[in-house]
Amino acid sequence: MQDEKEVTMLRQRNFPSLNTTTAAITQKPPFCTGTVSIAQSDADLFYKQGKSASWLNLSTATEDDLQALANACQPATFGMNEEDVLDESYRKAGKMDLHDFAAKFDVNKLGILNRIRAQLLDGADEKKVVNAALYKLNVYGRGSFFKSHKDTPRGETMFGSLVVVFPTHHEGGALVLRHFGQEWTFDSATLTQQRAEPCIAYIAFYSDVDHEVTIVSSGYRVTLTYNLYLVERAERDHVPRSIQPVAPDDHILHCALTAALANPDFLPEGGYLGFGLSFKYPIQQAQASSEQVLKGSDAVIYRVCKQLSLKASLNAVYSAGRVRVLVSTKKLLSNSRHDDDIVDVLCNRRRQGKVIHEFGEDEPVRRYGRKFADSMKIRLAWVTPLTVYSHFGSPYTAYGNERTSACIYGDLCITVQLGPFGQRETEE
Repeated sequence: MQDEKEVTMLRQRNFPSLNTTTAAITQKPPFCTGTVSIAQSDADLFYKQGKSASWLNLSTATEDDLQALANACQPATFGMNEEDVLDESYRKAGKMDLHDFAAKFDVNKLGILNRIRAQLLDGADEKKVVNAALYKLNVYGRGSFFKSHKDTPRGETMFGSLVVVFPTHHEGGALVLRHFGQEWTFDSATLTQQRAEPCIAYIAFYSDVDHEVTIVSSGYRVTLTYNLYLVERAERDHVPRSIQPVAPDDHILHCALTAALANPDFLPEGGYLGFGLSFKYPIQQAQASSEQVLKGSDAVIYRVCKQLSLKASLNAVYSAGRVRVLVSTKKLLSNSRHDDDIVDVLCNRRRQGKVIHEFGEDEPVRRYGRKFADSMKIRLAWVTPLTVYSHFGSPYTAYGNERTSACIYGDLCITVQLGPFGQRETEE
């Protein structure tokens, strides 16, 4: 069998459209955002100025209340070359350090950290949890701004920042993010004012994302900023199933896949596309409800293929030595006895598995160098590789000269069947 890197290079050289399709799946935004309704007490803020103290509620504060808060702030600095720099031509805003204020706002109680973990992280960080450390309070009054910059990492486990914007009346002050040639705008003023009930708007983003605060044209933009850290997750800690991961826009993948299918040089005789999964799924759920369990970018793949009338399904790839066999999750091996070769068992009438012959890869062979019959094979190109997120084992008992306990390992994936050029649709 050829080296995996060599196979990938051959595949991409023969089918360059796969590169665009792969990018459309993996282009996950480097941030997540949303709004959360709050009780009035969640917006209580206590602060001091010199030897005096005061408080206000950031959901009902008047212009005079906010002016007093702004007057109690110090000019905001920014990090440069590991130093805090004050330069109001680059950043004009007010700030309060932790020892000068106390907020009743609780990111844990409101479930914001659970949202961030589900929406911003991917399967590689499945066993970790997000912790937030309150860092600063900032007040942006009329004429305030912060030019494009990156946040300074504070500690080895810090991976990003969280900004919470309170529902104080203001115009302007949008947060603009830029990363790898793309740009997004987080307009907190509009988000908080569109809701009938008091709410905050939040955005969490990775530390390597460039961002700036545009000029506030009126009112006061009041924010709490948190540093985000990754720590190992306790076994009892679970993300609510109602929170779904953020996925790439369906439109991006739809356009990329449509263009690939319209290319006569892209799998001209048809075949299969394979997609390794970006999230972890218990094998029991995959067997019971199949594609209904898919989330994030995995769900986007399935949904877009259905929109294009392509036959998409959740399957498993079993590895039997150098041979890979594709089997439906509805027909996985159970703890039963088998007298035949395991590849024949996977490909029999009951399980209807197919031996994978990857484009750009040497043709798979049986033991003793015999080739598989065409009826037992499919031609497949991997758009995204198999991952470790849904790796599982299927135990069975093999009978030959003597009884033997064995186990074969597999990985979940999505496969999509394509017809030949001009007849791509395969959904019945």
